[in-house]
Amino acid sequence: MSSGAQLYCPNFKTCMLVNSPDVVKDENKKNMYITAYCMRDENAWNKCKRYITKKELNFCPDFVLPDSPGSPSDFINEFDKNINF
Repeated sequence: MSSGAQLYCPNFKTCMLVNSPDVVKDENKKNMYITAYCMRDENAWNKCKRYITKKELNFCPDFVLPDSPGSPSDFINEFDKNINF
């Protein structure tokens, strides 16, 4: 049964949400995000704010979660505020 659909987000191997214990400390919540967004198809990835932000900005700040409210421009503004304190 080969549908040709990729089963993992293209960013899976490098995404800090997946690979760092510091982005989401609650293991159950982290697993929920991975199941709902990362281990799905492009329809799920296109709803993930981390995927959208990385695609638009070529990086994603660690504080952005898959269901974060806002847009990549909001996230980059927040990121800039935090590094320019």
